[in-house]
Amino acid sequence: MDVKKTLITGVLVAGVLAIAGVALSAGDDDDDDEGDNPAALAQVLPQASVSLEQGLKASEREGKPISAKFELERGALQLSVYTASGNAFKEVIVDHKSGAIKK
Repeated sequence: MDVKKTLITGVLVAGVLAIAGVALSAGDDDDDDEGDNPAALAQVLPQASVSLEQGLKASEREGKPISAKFELERGALQLSVYTASGNAFKEVIVDHKSGAIKK
């Protein structure tokens, strides 16, 4: 019974995150779409000495890690980890070189 409840909760969380992501990206006017440029991201990705797995692990103190991604934010490489804590979701920025929580 607990497995079923956990599975349903996970599916609902994933759905909420998907809807929230679409809504946020549609309303984000100050983004210059550099995060959508795979070639630019591929050029700066070697700067990262922290893996996505290490970023997920580092973010555990902020909540349960859900997903992580490398992206370009204002021309700089950024490791974003999305966490859930209770009924709240949070984006945690992990330093891509040291693995420390930046924000």
